[in-house]
Amino acid sequence: MDPVIITPDDVAEAVRRAPNWKSPGLDGLHHYWLKRFVVCHAVLARQFQEALDQKSLPSLFTTGITHLVPKDRDTIDPSKYRPITCLPTIYKTLTSILSARITRHLNSNQVMLRAQNGCRGGGRGTKEPLLIDAVIGKVVKRNRRNLSAAWIDYKKAFDSVPHTWLKRVLELYKVDCTVRDFLGQCMGQWSTILCHLGERMTAAENHIRIRRGIFQGDCLSPIWFCLSLNPLSTLLEGSGRGFQLRRGGTKVTHLFYMDDLKLFASSRSLLVELLNITCDFSNSIGMGLGTDKCAVLHVERGRVANSEGIYLSMPINMRTLSEA
Repeated sequence: MDPVIITPDDVAEAVRRAPNWKSPGLDGLHHYWLKRFVVCHAVLARQFQEALDQKSLPSLFTTGITHLVPKDRDTIDPSKYRPITCLPTIYKTLTSILSARITRHLNSNQVMLRAQNGCRGGGRGTKEPLLIDAVIGKVVKRNRRNLSAAWIDYKKAFDSVPHTWLKRVLELYKVDCTVRDFLGQCMGQWSTILCHLGERMTAAENHIRIRRGIFQGDCLSPIWFCLSLNPLSTLLEGSGRGFQLRRGGTKVTHLFYMDDLKLFASSRSLLVELLNITCDFSNSIGMGLGTDKCAVLHVERGRVANSEGIYLSMPINMRTLSEA
């Protein structure tokens, strides 16, 4: 990846793509004003470049405000709240610029595998995996084929990725060392303040440190998260397992949409191998599976078979779709 030089045009483009009135963080600044005060773009570009070169950013810009929004009327149970974190606009503008450069590097070197449809450039979002899934279903039914499939759910995926692994994937995929060091430094400063019904619940000097997971709410977090799971796609595709639509054709091993994963195999035993690869990788990077939301499905000669779930070598039980 080429060294990153931030220009006023980069700032203008990042600001142009942002919503005008999206809730700001501690800086209280809306993108609308950055769009109107064009004269400040050159100043921001210079300060962003200085922060990048010095690998440091004031803690104000790496601190979010987490609003606890109740899911229903039960406001006593903490699990009934949905946390939504608002990041400072200045931080989001800078990470938007870095995200564009990193994405350009990944696309030009075809780093992100096609199985990931969550943030791949030029993708159609959920349409592609839905079409592929529908085609496989029609082929299995029409030709009376065997198929074993599994739905995998990660437990609090965005919140559980270790910071050590996030740093490692940037190195693996040759992201510019200055950008890596800068993001690593920012990661060490990530913190948030809890807010409920518009009132802060955390004292200004007692920020909650983000020691695990990705700081959500900016343009960089989705691509960074997908990048952290990209090695799993490489392992699955390199396994030689999967479901072949026609003789001599490409095998479909899996489909990803962000953290939602579906595995395909032509038999139960091959599906177990793909599941073991997934579990081994997930354990090695410290991410757990939400087994209560995982399921398997077996089709024999075009018909859904009544079969038991899958018990893996580790203490994980994959229920059938009818039991899930």
